[in-house]
Amino acid sequence: MASHNDSYLSSPPADCVCVWQILPPQPQANNTNPNPNNLEVALPQTLSPAIDTKPKPKTLGDKIGVHWFCMLILILIIVVIIATVLGIYFGNAPRPNLQVYAVFVCPFNISGSYIISKWDFYLLLRNPYHNSFYYSLFDLSLFYKSKFLSGNSIEPFVQPRKDQRAIKVKLDTSSMYVEDRVMEDIIAEKNTGVVKFDLKMKVNIWTRWFSTMDKMKLNIICEDVMVGVPSNTNVGRFLGRPRKCKVKRR
Repeated sequence: MASHNDSYLSSPPADCVCVWQILPPQPQANNTNPNPNNLEVALPQTLSPAIDTKPKPKTLGDKIGVHWFCMLILILIIVVIIATVLGIYFGNAPRPNLQVYAVFVCPFNISGSYIISKWDFYLLLRNPYHNSFYYSLFDLSLFYKSKFLSGNSIEPFVQPRKDQRAIKVKLDTSSMYVEDRVMEDIIAEKNTGVVKFDLKMKVNIWTRWFSTMDKMKLNIICEDVMVGVPSNTNVGRFLGRPRKCKVKRR
C-alpha cells in the first residue's frame, strides 16, 4: 500500500487530462522589503570619543615661566616709580631765579698784558616758592670766554619765601694778567664798542623739600652779558634787556 506522500508525488491518473503550462518566471520587485515581518532591529550607535575635561597639571617649566614674567612686570613697575620720583625731585625742586639787570664798569683800561677795571654788577634774585632759602655759599666769577678775570663772594644770608631782592656785587681786575691771544680778542671787541662777558656763580642753598631739609648745589651762568665800551672812553655800561641766568644742579 502506497503512502499518502507517494501518491501525492506520483504521476496523475490516466483518466485525467492535465495540461501543463509553463509559466514564465515572475520578476521580483526591485524594492524588496528586507524586513518582511516588520521586526525592529536595534542598530549599533556610533559613540563619540570621550573628552577629558580635567585640567592638565602645569609642568615645572610653565611655573618657572609665569614666575619670571611676574618678576619682570614688578621690576618694570619699580623702575617707572623710581624714575618718576627722581624726575619730580630734580626737575621740580625749589630753586631761585636770577638775572643781571645792570652793569657799570669804571675804569676799563688795557695796559700791556693787564686789564685794569672795576665792576658793579646789579642782580635781581627771586624766590618764587613757599619755602625760605638759606644761601650758605654764593661765589661769583667774571670770565671773558674761558679766561677768568675776577671773583668775589657774598656773605651767607636767608631769603624768605616769595621774596625778591636786588644784589650789588663788586669785582676788580686790576692785577689780572691776560694772555696775548685773549687780549687781542678783547681789544678787537672793544674797537666795535661792545664787549661780551660771562658771569658764573656757585651757590649752595638749604631749603625744606619733601618734609626734610635739603641742600642744593647750583651752578648759575649768565652768558653774553653785553657791556658797551666806547673806544674813546674808559667807562662801560650794560646794554640790552635784563639777562636771565641759567640755574642748574651740580
